[in-house]
Amino acid sequence: MSRRFVISLLAIALCQSAIGSSQTPGAGSARGQSGPSKPVTFTETIAPIVYANCVTCHRPNEAAPFSLISYEDVAKRGALIAKVTGARYMPPWHAEPGYGEFVGERRLTDAQIAAFAEWVKQGLPRGDASKMPQLPAFPADGWRLGQPDLVLEMPAGFDVAASGPDVFRNFVIPTKLSEDKWVRGIEFRPSARKVVHHAIFAQVPGGSRAALDGADGRPGFGGLSAVGVTTDQPDSGGLGGWAVGAQPMMYPAAMVTRLPKGSDFLLQLHFHPTGKAETERSQIGIYFADKPSTASVFSVELPALFGFGSGIDIPAGEKQFTIKDSFTLPGDVRVYMANAHAHYLATQMNAVATFPDGSTKRLLFIRDWDFNWQDSYIYKTPLALPKGTRIDVTLNYDNSASNPRNPISPPRRALFGEQSFDEMGTVSFMFELVSKDDAPFFQQALGERTKVAIQAAGKNGTLGRFLARQQRQRSGRQQLTVYDRTGSIVSKVGDPASFFQPTMSPDGSRVAVIKNDIETDRQDVWVFDVATGKGKAITSDLDSDSAPVWSPDGKELAYVSVRDNTHGIYRRAADGTGVEEMLYRHPTGAQIVLTDWSADGRYLCFWINDAMFVLPVTGERKIIALNQDEFFGRGGRLSPDSRLLAYNSNSRQGLRFQVYVRPFDPSTGAQGEGPAQKVSAENGNGMGVSWRRDGKELFYLTQGPAPSVVMAVDVTASSPFTASAPRPLFTLPHPVPNPAQLSQISSANGDRFVFAVNLPQRQQATAK
Repeated sequence: MSRRFVISLLAIALCQSAIGSSQTPGAGSARGQSGPSKPVTFTETIAPIVYANCVTCHRPNEAAPFSLISYEDVAKRGALIAKVTGARYMPPWHAEPGYGEFVGERRLTDAQIAAFAEWVKQGLPRGDASKMPQLPAFPADGWRLGQPDLVLEMPAGFDVAASGPDVFRNFVIPTKLSEDKWVRGIEFRPSARKVVHHAIFAQVPGGSRAALDGADGRPGFGGLSAVGVTTDQPDSGGLGGWAVGAQPMMYPAAMVTRLPKGSDFLLQLHFHPTGKAETERSQIGIYFADKPSTASVFSVELPALFGFGSGIDIPAGEKQFTIKDSFTLPGDVRVYMANAHAHYLATQMNAVATFPDGSTKRLLFIRDWDFNWQDSYIYKTPLALPKGTRIDVTLNYDNSASNPRNPISPPRRALFGEQSFDEMGTVSFMFELVSKDDAPFFQQALGERTKVAIQAAGKNGTLGRFLARQQRQRSGRQQLTVYDRTGSIVSKVGDPASFFQPTMSPDGSRVAVIKNDIETDRQDVWVFDVATGKGKAITSDLDSDSAPVWSPDGKELAYVSVRDNTHGIYRRAADGTGVEEMLYRHPTGAQIVLTDWSADGRYLCFWINDAMFVLPVTGERKIIALNQDEFFGRGGRLSPDSRLLAYNSNSRQGLRFQVYVRPFDPSTGAQGEGPAQKVSAENGNGMGVSWRRDGKELFYLTQGPAPSVVMAVDVTASSPFTASAPRPLFTLPHPVPNPAQLSQISSANGDRFVFAVNLPQRQQATAK
């Protein structure tokens, strides 16, 4: 339920009771007050406060849910206004006094708050009409900062469904500029305000996103592609952003940003469905500066990347979950602006600077974080922070039922993620270097922070979850396709859809695959009959499923499912009948990738981050680690006699994954004695391993920007293990994404192979 809807309901309840009683003469003295109070009227006292602090938003066609222009407007909600101003809930301004002085602070004085309460007590008197102040003048076209120098609009409206997960969508808008310009302010105007949670602005070279724009038949393109555009192309850059509750403002002169000639404006919108279908077509007003800035401007996020590597994993019921981060300045700076961002569960954010002499300065404190009011805070006077100053940021979260802003009831585990019901958090600062000579030191320090955050996210599973979702969003539609050993197409199975992780049944007659609903991002296990192309959903619920593997007799499927943000392994009959059984539930929020069910039926093999495990299917079901000597591996598959383990690793070849085989002990479920042997080509790479049923051949895929090649290796599974030189069988039309997450891509005798093949872009828009 949205905050504005809650306010409206509260207004009805309060107005029915409080306003009714306040209309009774003498209501104030009935509470035991002695003597008459000084008269408080709308025209002389209340209207000036409302016009100065409220009507910017509370007027027709603006963000607030009701208008506060006339006496009738305000009197109807008098009790509610007294309540929310008394609690300092309105006007919305969450930076605490004493923690920095900011431009445009929206705070009422104690006397103004008391005036609202007294006005209600006195029966809401109107006052002398001749003393009514003039309504502030607002631009007729609605632009708060005045007429923009350039007005951009989304080329077409984008439809947002009534329900489903959050949607991130990028829209390309040509600027058609004939010369470079310098941006000093941006005013963002969404048309469907209730569904637009935030926007990020960037500029990219004209036409550079043409291949992506509209490729799936809808305006724009999916994913978080607008974030980090400065890293994937030269002459690109960020231009700021907007979030719910933010007010438009001009940037300090040092922060003006270049908008190059002929560039495209890249608008990324985060949509949060509200229960009603909406169509969004945003407008962007851009204000130009007369000249460029000569300042060297940087920004730092604490924690880095919105908390990407901070291990945000908040158990249900946890009231005091905390993340912290620090950054020591390698040079003198002037800080111009602070920003804060998190989702529903955050409660407090605190940023403090500790100077080299040990003294401290408060930078920003948000005592009561509110997801629905996210502002930028520009310091009235830039803060001078000397070299060696340490900035410390602490963020607190409450995932209990007692948190009134918790959107999930009962609470569930919360992990880092971009969805509104996931969590993240950061406080960022934008600053100018006093000496431009310090720029290399800041670049190195900030780059190292990003690197460390990504490495930490890789270890705790955040990176894997993020990349998997991004891959699904960008993958478009695929055709399940069966090839023979020469690369000739044997059959196309079913209709195109968003598919990933296909696996062939032991007898080769069926394909299990994850089917992703592009609109809702729901992931379910489906089984298709190869001969007829008919498919059936084996799972059909709101939980995200992945990584299906067949039992050796083809009667069951095991798969991974995420319940309450926790990964577990489940199994059920391959025809969808019967009851699902949970085999294992992982104790952390890390991503599980299931890759094998041993031919003897005894073990399931899976990996988490870069460690592999087996799970006994029967008995105690206690997982057994396969990296006891700490080898780095994933994508494990057991040989038909379960005495060998084939897997992928890049521990010995830098960033290039290779295929290795090492002993496995089927009696204990642990790794066997003996070294690993590399199977993939000396100068190549390899992932996505599959055994032939007789144990005499291994298959794997090359991986890289070029299309994947299916490779075959003749092997002897008996001791000692030997492998011939790899040889190519055929080339696929496109690279295979995430091959280490694949299970059995080949038929039992190695004469058929199944892949989810991307449709050409020209077919994406028409595929159903």
